[in-house]
Amino acid sequence: MTQEFIYAYKKMPDDLSVNGASLVDWEDLPEINRVLNGQYRFYGNYSRGGQYRSYLKKGNFIKAKVPDGSWQYFEIYNIKKNLTSVSVTARHIGFMANKNFIVKSFTDNGNGSQIMTNLKNSLAFDQKFNYLSNVGTTHQFTARQVAPVEAIIGSNNGNQNLTGVTSAELDMDNYDLKLVKQIGSDNGFRIDFGINLEAIEEEIDEESIVNSLYLIGGVPDNDYDEDKEPIEYGYLETDGVTNENRRIGKRENGDCKTVDELIKWGKTLFDNDRIHEPKATHTVSMVALEHTLEYGDMYQELASLHLGDVAHVRAKELDIEIKERMVEYTYFPTLGKYKDFVLGNDLSLYTSTVNTQTQELKKKIDNRTETLVQNVLNATAWITGNSGGHVVFRPEKAPSEILIMDTDTAATAKRVWRWNLNGLGYSENGVNGPFGIAMTSKGEIVADFIKVGIINAEVLESSINELGDVLKIVKGTLQIWNENKKIMELTKKGMEFWNTKESIGTIGTTDSAGNPFPDASTPTPLEDNSLVIRTNGDGKYILISPAAGKGFVLLGNGKATYFGDLDVQGTFTVKGKEIDGGNSGGNDNGWNGQYPPEVTSDRDKRYWQIWAMALGAGFSKQAAAALLGNAQGESDANPTADEGNGAPGFGYGVWQWTDSTGANSGRVYMINLMTKTKAGISDNPDTITAQFKLLMWHAPNGQWIATSAYPYSWTQFMTLTDINTAAQAFVANFERPRDPHPERTTWSQEWYDKFKDLEIPVSKGYVKPIADPITVTSEFGWRTSPITGAQEFHNGIDLVNGNPNTPIFASADGEVIVAGDANYFDWYGNWTVIKHADGMYTGYAHQSRVDVSKGQKVTASQQIGLMGTTGPSTGEHLHFQFMDEFYPSSAAHFHNARDYISF
Repeated sequence: MTQEFIYAYKKMPDDLSVNGASLVDWEDLPEINRVLNGQYRFYGNYSRGGQYRSYLKKGNFIKAKVPDGSWQYFEIYNIKKNLTSVSVTARHIGFMANKNFIVKSFTDNGNGSQIMTNLKNSLAFDQKFNYLSNVGTTHQFTARQVAPVEAIIGSNNGNQNLTGVTSAELDMDNYDLKLVKQIGSDNGFRIDFGINLEAIEEEIDEESIVNSLYLIGGVPDNDYDEDKEPIEYGYLETDGVTNENRRIGKRENGDCKTVDELIKWGKTLFDNDRIHEPKATHTVSMVALEHTLEYGDMYQELASLHLGDVAHVRAKELDIEIKERMVEYTYFPTLGKYKDFVLGNDLSLYTSTVNTQTQELKKKIDNRTETLVQNVLNATAWITGNSGGHVVFRPEKAPSEILIMDTDTAATAKRVWRWNLNGLGYSENGVNGPFGIAMTSKGEIVADFIKVGIINAEVLESSINELGDVLKIVKGTLQIWNENKKIMELTKKGMEFWNTKESIGTIGTTDSAGNPFPDASTPTPLEDNSLVIRTNGDGKYILISPAAGKGFVLLGNGKATYFGDLDVQGTFTVKGKEIDGGNSGGNDNGWNGQYPPEVTSDRDKRYWQIWAMALGAGFSKQAAAALLGNAQGESDANPTADEGNGAPGFGYGVWQWTDSTGANSGRVYMINLMTKTKAGISDNPDTITAQFKLLMWHAPNGQWIATSAYPYSWTQFMTLTDINTAAQAFVANFERPRDPHPERTTWSQEWYDKFKDLEIPVSKGYVKPIADPITVTSEFGWRTSPITGAQEFHNGIDLVNGNPNTPIFASADGEVIVAGDANYFDWYGNWTVIKHADGMYTGYAHQSRVDVSKGQKVTASQQIGLMGTTGPSTGEHLHFQFMDEFYPSSAAHFHNARDYISF
């Protein structure tokens, strides 16, 4: 379980995503308490000597993560100093709107948005708060001489508040005050709390039930004679009402002018307000429930609820199902767990009523009393989160033993420590043993369970020098230790080398260490003829060095780096192709236009493209993550992010290229770097592809300047494996900002965790669309139009082979989605588009003849037409395209065919 931080600020930041000072020295678990249409508070008890204690002052701010996953700000309004700590109470910044004042705001007949807008327009002074609503019904509302939040959910100066008038609810999201129809949702969640579950407190009120209504409306329209009586109707009843169970109530609504309107409104009291059902409240102690073995599944389901969500509860007292909502919760923001919450169906307490002190006490809002057992159980949540085990005290109310298990239920656990008054035992067969390790309450170790160890000479230890090195023979292995750290181990696998936690790698033979190249074709077999040196995965290295700073670095991910001058005296080939001094090697675009199935949002796709290109260019995963964290800080990886809206001296693009002279806009400066230098980049400049290529050229050509704090060259940076070092090295050596950016380390870590285990999809063998010999007459990217003479982005690649009517073939299996469609003729002439299984699309333009139809399935190399010059064309050729969506919403969704096929 990941522990979340609480952040403190001396003033509200302009950018709410910026993290403040991390508060880590809490004396107990901080809590957030929220009540529907009521209070929203943070409470914590912080060490007086804790780090950043000075930030905890009245008027300062705290940011914490709430159950829906968002980060919310709270204003500190009360600080109380104790002997060793300070208690901190803060309210959600939405209540800062109450510092304002409304003399009068009147809406005669408006929906929620209009009423909220009128409230904002009536404020005494401007604030950052947004007054929003999705309530579509119309109402009359008056707020006079009152603070805005008081008008919405408070006393409204003695009048009915806005949530009562509109039957709505107020949601607070930092500066957004949202009047909504209903907070939360109904996902059909059903729960049977059972009869003997002590973690649930149930209160049922049957006295308020009304199943028969006597209704009174208003005076009919245009008939206001003082002798006229309002319309009446009696009785409107639910099904199953008898004289024995009938309970009559009177309800009035002056807006209803006809009997039909009155009946329609009365039915809503049954259908929506459920006045015929008993009023129920269930207070759920999540701390106690989590450690009740029999109800582990119920805990997981309840933990998924949020404020306002609906739960269909079977009440144990009446044995009926009642529709309830979460109306209050107390939450541990550092653990990401509920302490407790309240489910109820009497929402009148949270809408039209003034929250008096009596009601506050009744709802137990500020009750922080806990039993000793609950405090102990709180502490076990920390143990669970930090050790990866599951701690259970049983029985719940008066624990007499502790179980530490590998699963969260005793029924399924295998590896178990069991501790009670009689002793301590460990079992790998569940809570009932047998126990392979046992100790009695008298401190005696049961001898029957000591079968290996130093006593039986299974381990031989001998000190071999004065440096603390120890030679051990353990179960047939030869080990060398230094203090508590194993350094080397000789086994049948060969010589293994270790760090403080795990094996780094092995030196051995193919028999012991395995053959890392089982598919390699060699003059003699690798088996029995090889000395194998191999590491155990990513993040490990093999170093071959004649001197400090010189030699080979072989990475666990298959990459290799050489530091120093490399003189190849023989032939240098890559995949069988010779590379000489006249050729360029390498590829700074390792992305093939494809995404893993886990990457779905447009935002994640931008970051994935950078990630895949970085890995393809030789970056370690940690250094690639550093690029992503810095891209998030600069532009959220947006290649068209324009800091100055075209003004000179401001940044542009993913990494915000900026003309330091102030002469040009960021975009002009970036394009000049691409086209007027040796970078030679012709791709669309407003794409991640072009900007990554520029990064790979710009960094080693003057932009990257090593600092004393981060003395790494660009090449060294690409191989860093510490995320913090890599992220801050990029900040210091490439970006060189005025202020530090520690948050970019956090972002880099988040992207690393998100992408590190995802596989880069492999292209599925696209083939050439025309026969060899092929000549490329116009490349993909920016060019001078052969038709207009203006600069244009060429979204494909033009191919010829000497035959003006050569057959055109499908580049891969797929389905035809466009076949000579007239809607596209003015762009591409006769155009065929095929959708492929990997999500890519190929386009074939200017055909003289189309041989397929829309919806037809085709296979790779199947003829689909003939080359031609239809549409805007200067001669016979094939305009061949790759697209990752159809029709592409921007040039960024077109891809260079050379990334898929070698021409």
